[in-house]
Amino acid sequence: MRRTVISFLVFMSATPTIAETYAMMLGSRQIGTLETNGASLQSTLNNTPLGVADGTFQASVTKVQLPDGSTAEQYLGVNRGGKTRDISVIRQNGRVANVTIVPANDATDLSAPETVPADVLFPSELFARLERAGGCPAPLQMYDGRRLVAISTASTETENGQTVCDMDYRVAAGKGHLSPFNFKSLNMQLAYAGGTLARVTVSAGGFDVSMVRQ
Repeated sequence: MRRTVISFLVFMSATPTIAETYAMMLGSRQIGTLETNGASLQSTLNNTPLGVADGTFQASVTKVQLPDGSTAEQYLGVNRGGKTRDISVIRQNGRVANVTIVPANDATDLSAPETVPADVLFPSELFARLERAGGCPAPLQMYDGRRLVAISTASTETENGQTVCDMDYRVAAGKGHLSPFNFKSLNMQLAYAGGTLARVTVSAGGFDVSMVRQ
């Protein structure tokens, strides 16, 4: 369960428009860092308990030219560590046109482009949207090549001068998190200070993992 939360938070990490550094925390223990710069990011976990989730994750969204000369956006997600996986998703005119996953047996029923709804966000785009929201966000849908996730604000309150948003996070279609358990929902909380996203906390099984802006 601890690895589920850590892996989810890495998966959720994404790209603000300026360079930022975040501390990845398991309770009071720093387990790694997230560094972002423009359209790319790198998350490095190097102090997880027993090293179970140590490794790196890189993600990017870039404009590409297709063989027919048209343009599209390509999401790349590269995971190295306990699990090695490469994901490429091509999106054109708001629709997913191609999905490539290595190893191929990591693909799911949501890896077929025709199963994906229009206008989904990739993980890096989702996080950037949360940052720009300035407070509890409107409903969003995220796609990572293997699952479709729906995120919406369940409740809002003010704590110590921060706006705290309890979020409804659920896997709407595709594979859940952490095989063979396949968790379809996780507890997620956002905290905004002065309109700036200061913290994302994900909880499961009694463990809290946070990404804290430095």
